[in-house]
Order: sequence, then C-alpha cells, then structure tokens
Amino acid sequence: MITTSLIIQTPPIGTIAGKEGLDLALVCAAFEHKVNLIFADEGIFHLINSQKSDLFDDKNHDKQLKALEFYDIDKLYAEVESLVRFSLTAEHLLSDVEMLSSSQINSLISQSDKIFSF
Repeated sequence: MITTSLIIQTPPIGTIAGKEGLDLALVCAAFEHKVNLIFADEGIFHLINSQKSDLFDDKNHDKQLKALEFYDIDKLYAEVESLVRFSLTAEHLLSDVEMLSSSQINSLISQSDKIFSF
C-alpha cells in the first residue's frame, strides 16, 4: 500500500490550496492509499471546530472534512508548534485530531511514499 502525506499549511480563507489538498486526500484514499493528512502553520485553521464556511464562500469545506472518515482517512494531524503559535488548544479543534510535534510529523513524513504540500 502506498502511503501519501499531504501537508496543508495554507489558511481556509483567501486561497483554495487547502481545499485542493483535501480534494487530493479524497482521491488518494479512493485509490487505496494510506493518507496522512497533516495541518501545520495557518493550515490548522481548517480544523477549527466552530468554523462558519459561509464566511469564506466555501459551502463544501465542512462536508469534506466530515467525509474523510468514509474514505478511511481516520486521523487528522495538527502540528503542536502551530497550535501554540496561534494560541489554540485541542478544545478549539474538531474531534479526532491528533496533535504531533514537528519532529513526530517529520518522522511520519519520512515513512511516506509520496508527499504533497499545500
């Protein structure tokens, strides 16, 4: 099985790069890749549990995040250092987000066959 790591570093507002990363995650999972979906830097704002997608004109954003489990993308990873930088805690995030240090994320990435960054 191919392991693909997707690192989303861009915010959900002002760019479609993060949405494209989520789209690619779904495509990879549909082709039976093991997907590591990692959120770092401003990308962690995709994981905020009280997002109002209508504020940034993306009606499908929340639905995409909720659909990940149907594609066997069971874990979402958030970089701890990014959370600290933006004064966020686990309580601010969607459920089922695993928080990893940058060194743990680097280890996860090093075990990947394919790596994409958005």
